[in-house]
Amino acid sequence: MIRTIAGRHNESVKLAQKLQKKKHRRDKGLFVCEGLDLLEAAIQAGESPVEVLVRDDLLDRLPPELLEEAEEDELDIGVCSAEVLEHASGLGGAADVVALFELIEWSLADLPLEAGVCVYLSGVGDPGNVGTIIRSAVAFGAVGVVCSPGTADPFGPKALRAGMGAQFFTRVMVEVSPSDLVAKIEADERRGVVRPTVVCADPAAEMSSSGLAVDGPVVLVMGAEREGPAEIPGPVLRVAIPQVGLDSLNVAMAATVLLYELSRPERGKPRGGLLA
Repeated sequence: MIRTIAGRHNESVKLAQKLQKKKHRRDKGLFVCEGLDLLEAAIQAGESPVEVLVRDDLLDRLPPELLEEAEEDELDIGVCSAEVLEHASGLGGAADVVALFELIEWSLADLPLEAGVCVYLSGVGDPGNVGTIIRSAVAFGAVGVVCSPGTADPFGPKALRAGMGAQFFTRVMVEVSPSDLVAKIEADERRGVVRPTVVCADPAAEMSSSGLAVDGPVVLVMGAEREGPAEIPGPVLRVAIPQVGLDSLNVAMAATVLLYELSRPERGKPRGGLLA
């Protein structure tokens, strides 16, 4: 159904406002995706929204399949004025589309650690960095991104914008403790699965990432820039990225460099981590 939303007190507008906060996203099992470009990325990845709010002058720019679903009463599209849509969005007056999606639920059981490089984010609190790392993980074919408790919500609006919709293209898990991750590694190993090398980014490490030569799968651990990552039980290979002068790489830039190093063909790494 395509309907006109007349005011900011509409229930769909109020729900979109609430979903700006993590608590409501978890309670409702929904998240908001803001911007036509992110909506198109979701459609490309095969994900369908449960509801769409669109500015009244942009209705005809929605993907044709969504308009067809609305005409067949399979999707609710709310047409809003710029003022009303501003109240539904965290982008304010820059909003053009606000789409509601069901939270994408992955578990560690869905994560094929043996298939390549997996990223573990330990206490990375900035949502922009989280989104950028997920975007880099998709670019370099990582098999998934795992977020610890205390890491920013990868499905928050800022993380989604920074990721440019990359969250739709790879496995993203949340609230996974280091001990849970290690338990997964050990359980896989007992089943005969190749144990991944745990590589931890550490500016104080003596080993340089330029000399990084790891055969087989890898779990790349990235931590908060000041505190560093939590301790990961078991053997860990610590590496530093060589820099000239000021230590100027933030965690997202460092993760991108290391993902590139680990995915280079001469390292012998598989690059097929994207979802089918």
